[in-house]
Amino acid sequence: MKLPYGKKLIDQLVSKKKFYQLVKKKNYTINLTTEEYINLVNISCGLYSPLSGFCDYKDYNSIIKKNKINHKVDWTIPILLNYPLNNIFLKKKQFFKLKYNSKIVGAIEGSSIFRVNKKLFNKKVFGTTSRNHPGVILMDKKKDYFIGGKTYLLNSALPKSNYFFYPKKLRFILKNKKNSNAAFSTRNICHVGHSFIHQYILKKVEQLYIVVIQSVNNKYDPKTLFSTYKIIRKQTKLKEKMKIISIFMPTFFAGPKEAFLQAVMMQNLGFKSFVVGRDHAGVKGFYGKYESQKIFKKFKNLTINIFKTKEPLICSTCSMVGFENTKFCRCKRSSKFLTIDGKNIKNLLINRNFLPLKKYLNPYIFNYLRKNLNKIRKFKGLNYHIK
Repeated sequence: MKLPYGKKLIDQLVSKKKFYQLVKKKNYTINLTTEEYINLVNISCGLYSPLSGFCDYKDYNSIIKKNKINHKVDWTIPILLNYPLNNIFLKKKQFFKLKYNSKIVGAIEGSSIFRVNKKLFNKKVFGTTSRNHPGVILMDKKKDYFIGGKTYLLNSALPKSNYFFYPKKLRFILKNKKNSNAAFSTRNICHVGHSFIHQYILKKVEQLYIVVIQSVNNKYDPKTLFSTYKIIRKQTKLKEKMKIISIFMPTFFAGPKEAFLQAVMMQNLGFKSFVVGRDHAGVKGFYGKYESQKIFKKFKNLTINIFKTKEPLICSTCSMVGFENTKFCRCKRSSKFLTIDGKNIKNLLINRNFLPLKKYLNPYIFNYLRKNLNKIRKFKGLNYHIK
């Protein structure tokens, strides 16, 4: 099994008793957004290892200037927590309670409060300051000050989802398995392009894990995503070779840098390989088609194997799927090779344009989505709860 990224697995989950030994009842409280709560979970349960807290000024500066944390470990996106209080004075080893949805979920041991130059942040992380970029818009809406420091998460505040796995839990399962495996991350329903990549990867490894990433920006209810992959497992007889799990991760809209962070999380979960495809974590054409694959040549600290795949295309005549720049069908030259775009598929589904939609979906998935169209239209929120 691969070592955790940075050779250190963070585990800062605490019991209620230990939590109140650390944090006094009179401490200040910071209310978290959903994205901040997810980041708190990922830091404290080790998904962002070796990061042990929200970035302080030192780590923030190092990431922005050098793409590094701890002076030597590659890191691409600062994980930040907005500081909402008017008083910016910070006492030494001052703890703040962290609240989400009116419930105390954890704490941060504040080490620094600092102001961020948002234009510089946007340029360094997103590669642009354009107001057409959704990441730039979100960053500009945040308050100017941020607080960094080591975090703790209450055990009871972990997301309660049957599919959710964090490193300690999954690594325990994987450590005794000698078979080769790979992780395929997705925020989308399973279309024929995905299925083609799955079959391609399963020729190289013995087990494929579908890692459904849940966030507030997902286009589909997670239950819908899980259902489409469960259908594929059943209909293609891949129950033993294909497993479905889930993690939570904000949509950073950071393209290649987000793809790198996903790879960090997959290594921390214990996977041996990770699939990175066309425009992985791409945003509105802001990044090149294979830019998310090129970033792994630049950063060398990862030990997880990266499977780089070309874009899958579909023949307009025979509906056969294959990678671009390969001869995968025998149709005449007049045939067109179409891209398989998740956004286009969603639009066809919502507009009930079923005839062209059929070619992009497994027939069983097509029938499932057609029957559950009203649920898809009403989707809001995430599929988890905390006590």
